[in-house]
Amino acid sequence: MEEVTDTVFRQMVAKVARPDVFFTEFTNVEGIIHAINNSPSDPSLLQRLAFTEVERPIVAQIWGKDPKNYYEAAKLIKRLRFDGVDINMGCPEKDVVKNGCCIALINNRSLAAKIIAAVKKGAGRLPVSVKTRIGLDKIVTEDWCGFLLEQKIDALTVHGRTARETSDVPAHWDEIKKVVEMRNEKLVDTVIIGNGDIKNAQEAGVRSQESGVDGVMIGRGVLESINAFSPQPATLSPQENINLLREHIKLWQKTWGDTKNFSIMKKFVKVYIKGWEGAGDLRARLFETKSLEEMAEVLRKGWDSNPR
Repeated sequence: MEEVTDTVFRQMVAKVARPDVFFTEFTNVEGIIHAINNSPSDPSLLQRLAFTEVERPIVAQIWGKDPKNYYEAAKLIKRLRFDGVDINMGCPEKDVVKNGCCIALINNRSLAAKIIAAVKKGAGRLPVSVKTRIGLDKIVTEDWCGFLLEQKIDALTVHGRTARETSDVPAHWDEIKKVVEMRNEKLVDTVIIGNGDIKNAQEAGVRSQESGVDGVMIGRGVLESINAFSPQPATLSPQENINLLREHIKLWQKTWGDTKNFSIMKKFVKVYIKGWEGAGDLRARLFETKSLEEMAEVLRKGWDSNPR
């Protein structure tokens, strides 16, 4: 997820309850190539592709438009020793779609095929997967996902909404089930991963049984509960959440220093500070801070002096 699933947050998730596979942030191939050609020594060059051994297996998710840049980006991802490459063909952001990228490729099948072929060539033996949706402005699951299955990709993640449908619309898991059935009928080896409205491992298990998918991807659910991947339901105590936020702050400082905008760090406050009396108050004060040091000080004064 954009400006959320960076290496720091992934390490925090791994500490609490790790998934089977991690994915990086959404990373633009044109941006990667431009940065390499123009600022190879820039420490922030590959922030989105930074990872540690703790996060393995980890897949780099990329997006863009030019097959040549996809090829070069895939070669770089291979050199960086990622465990796989994922092509985003599902992002519904208007500016992205307007530029003919991601889910817009549903209307440009020849380019989509060229992009997949370019990534396969650049990635060598690395698994190549695609993440997509069931349509742009209408449901076309069988047509679109059938086409993707014909590209002989290693895995296909299907988000059960069209690009026009908001999160208020329940994900169409019946459509995801259709993809599984198509895969079985075509006798291809593509792994099918379902995505949409899954908040924890327990819900993932239910959906997996109902739809027949090989795996389930959890996105926004991990922001509601950092232990979303725990096989057993568990609620972290306020003190445990405070300790995790402190650790997140320290790891952010160690990893990014001043190379990343501090305002991004505030996105993680709501992951930890919620669910108890006074949490809203403390969260509001943390949102007002302007540095990691201020954030740590607010925790010291606002929590240590009056713990729950």
